[in-house]
Amino acid sequence: MESCPRPEITYPTRVPLKVIGKAGVLEPARVEALILEHLGPQAAGDGIHAAHEHGAYIAYTFWVTLPSEQAERPLREAILALPGYVMQL
Repeated sequence: MESCPRPEITYPTRVPLKVIGKAGVLEPARVEALILEHLGPQAAGDGIHAAHEHGAYIAYTFWVTLPSEQAERPLREAILALPGYVMQL
């Protein structure tokens, strides 16, 4: 069976970043601060995140603009170290 070809992505590109963590522990302001630290200023309105809570967990969705292919990994590694962090999509 032949695998699907990898889609071509042009940068900069705007993508959703979902961070899931423990409700009351993972702070969206800290996620936003890391986004600004690693990616710089974002488009107006992208600082507003969506939040969905289910039981002991909460998921925050941020829209970010990645300037290059290399920009995503350092941001995701920094988010991984936040208190209350569980996973990212």
